[in-house]
Amino acid sequence: MKMRKKFPYTMLYVEDERKIRQAYMRLLKNYFQHVWTAENGEEALELYHQNGPEIIIADILMPKIDGLQLIEHIRKNDFDTRVILLTAHSEKEKLLKAAELHISKYLIKPVKKKELLQAIELAGKQLEKIKGEILGFSNGCIFRVRSKRLLCQNHEVELTKNESIFLSILASDPEYYFSIEEISTLFYIRYDKDLSSNAVKALIKRLRKKIPGNFIENRFGYGYRLLLSAVLTPF
Repeated sequence: MKMRKKFPYTMLYVEDERKIRQAYMRLLKNYFQHVWTAENGEEALELYHQNGPEIIIADILMPKIDGLQLIEHIRKNDFDTRVILLTAHSEKEKLLKAAELHISKYLIKPVKKKELLQAIELAGKQLEKIKGEILGFSNGCIFRVRSKRLLCQNHEVELTKNESIFLSILASDPEYYFSIEEISTLFYIRYDKDLSSNAVKALIKRLRKKIPGNFIENRFGYGYRLLLSAVLTPF
């Protein structure tokens, strides 16, 4: 049996018709680890602020806040999230408005499965350009620097806030050995978090238990750095 490809992104799907929403939810859960659904633009905006999805699929015609108004709200502060808009009609005015809002793809309903997956692939390629570096660890895992997401064997590893910050600090200069004191200082200067040296050591110990294989090098007298196999070039 052929395995479905899992996209390493989070998804928000917005559709006011319940049966269509449920059908798309079943489809999208086959391809994404995290999928949220909303039945109107107002609920979608709340879920966006709560979860920060990387890709949004939304119908244009929706109650309370329509698809274009939803994206207008998001684009006030966020030009990274990719958006795929669905509509029953091709309207020139709406197409022009969608272009202004940096929409990845504009699809006419009913949308075929192949069309939708191609649009998601496109959105994914755009995300990789936006996100910049992807660090490949010697244990086979990858770390997306901008989104602070760690994936091992195509599955996302749930990181605490401090764990993701720690990896971001080491990723900021992969060749450099960071001492415990420097890491503690950077937690405070960059992220306004007060972590003692002992707390940093405990964090490293937890990460090593959580993530398979050796991916952090500790050189006596120098400090810690990531063991990389590659810095992957975005699409």
